[in-house]
Amino acid sequence: MKNVILKFLVLLFTTHILQAQESEKENKTTFATKIIHNSVAGFYPIFFGNFETSKNYDITFYTIFWTNPAFGNLESGSDLLLETSVGLGFKLFDKSLYINPSFGITSGKFSSNSTGTKIAEGVVPSLYVNYQKRFLDFEGYIAYYKSIREDDNIITKDYLLNWMAPGINVSKRVVLGAFYESFGITRQEDGDPLLVYQWLGGSIKLKFDKGIAFRISAGATLNTDAGTSDEFYKVSAFIPL
Repeated sequence: MKNVILKFLVLLFTTHILQAQESEKENKTTFATKIIHNSVAGFYPIFFGNFETSKNYDITFYTIFWTNPAFGNLESGSDLLLETSVGLGFKLFDKSLYINPSFGITSGKFSSNSTGTKIAEGVVPSLYVNYQKRFLDFEGYIAYYKSIREDDNIITKDYLLNWMAPGINVSKRVVLGAFYESFGITRQEDGDPLLVYQWLGGSIKLKFDKGIAFRISAGATLNTDAGTSDEFYKVSAFIPL
């Protein structure tokens, strides 16, 4: 009887170890979505993936599904911009600082202004920074959209997007701060550089369980060469899956 009990306990212990090891393996990857809507680009979802490595960095990727018809064919809503990128994520200073440089490609007709979809019409180097330490909460991002498909009778454009959201943790769940974003055409063959918009306003970020975060930002348009509205809003929800 004792041998039976001992074997049963060994079996339970072994099963527990295997489950723990399996759980650790599962924790080596993460997948999340971020849903965004703002007053100029409209609605667009993003998917993020993260693969841990044995080194001091993670392998990351993201895909943005831009749904604004102005980023493709206005009449049919086809040929929409698709942005896919791969990068490295570095956790520094006891994981309080996260730096994620990425390099990706765009497909569609956003940069090439062609009659239809161009696969790998452009490249997108980008950098995301996140700093979380005590009462400080900071996020920042910059991306450069460079056209590389220069066929005959195609007018190409390059773009620069950047935003930052510095804030203060007023509680475990709430971050209050500022929000800045600008987007513009840095080069176009048929004209001068053009600032689409430059925003500055306030921001509130709400933190939920399981890593879910919701942010709403709003304020004034500081400058625009494209006749965008005097005010802006931007809402985002980050949801780990």
